[in-house]
Amino acid sequence: MTSNTIWEKNSYNTYQKQLFLSSDEKYKTFNEKLLVSSLPTIGIRLPVLRKKASEIAKNDPAGFLEVCGSTYHEERILYALVAATLSYADFLPHSDRVAEVLTENWAICDTFCNSLKKVLTGHKADYFQHITKYLSSQNPWAVRVGIVVMLFHYLEEDTITEVLHRTCTLESDFYYVQMAQAWLLATAWGKHREKTKEALFTYPLSPITFRRFVQKARESYRVSQEDKAYLKSLLSAKTNTT
Repeated sequence: MTSNTIWEKNSYNTYQKQLFLSSDEKYKTFNEKLLVSSLPTIGIRLPVLRKKASEIAKNDPAGFLEVCGSTYHEERILYALVAATLSYADFLPHSDRVAEVLTENWAICDTFCNSLKKVLTGHKADYFQHITKYLSSQNPWAVRVGIVVMLFHYLEEDTITEVLHRTCTLESDFYYVQMAQAWLLATAWGKHREKTKEALFTYPLSPITFRRFVQKARESYRVSQEDKAYLKSLLSAKTNTT
């Protein structure tokens, strides 16, 4: 019903009911175990949600975002995907809402962050500054959004030094923030080994986050076997001195 839909409360309620027709019960059960979320799920696979978001974007994405619900996990994913189809200026308030309000699990965060290539074209420097408020947020999910945005879009020569500084100096006891830091650093090690190594010796990364980083690095195909052994030795040395 998205080709010429006028988005209002009634049309959205009808659309929400139609979403359940795309439910996959086996996937729903599997996905709920992975999410560790308090949100109810419908059970729609991500490629299907991407297709639906693309259809919405062809008509009236702004109108859809005005009425889109947030009860179900998939509704929040749809909101994030549709928001990423807007112009950069229109996108920013929706980005803030995704980061601060709608992100409740790792999948919403990572799907949103991985969908921003088009909207950030020509605006990467501006958004790199914009996400500093996510990184300093009291909401740990917003912090994770900031980290994963950097992971997907800013592990580049002109921003890697600042990315490493932001990541290594960030302190959080929230598991999903620590894992995002570890994931970013493990990926950065594969792309910018020397700068990442220097940052790890320069900044006071917490022992638990360092341990998670070594774990992610040793799982990565980007990191050599020699480096995996080296990082394991650093972890052993750090453990023996704490």
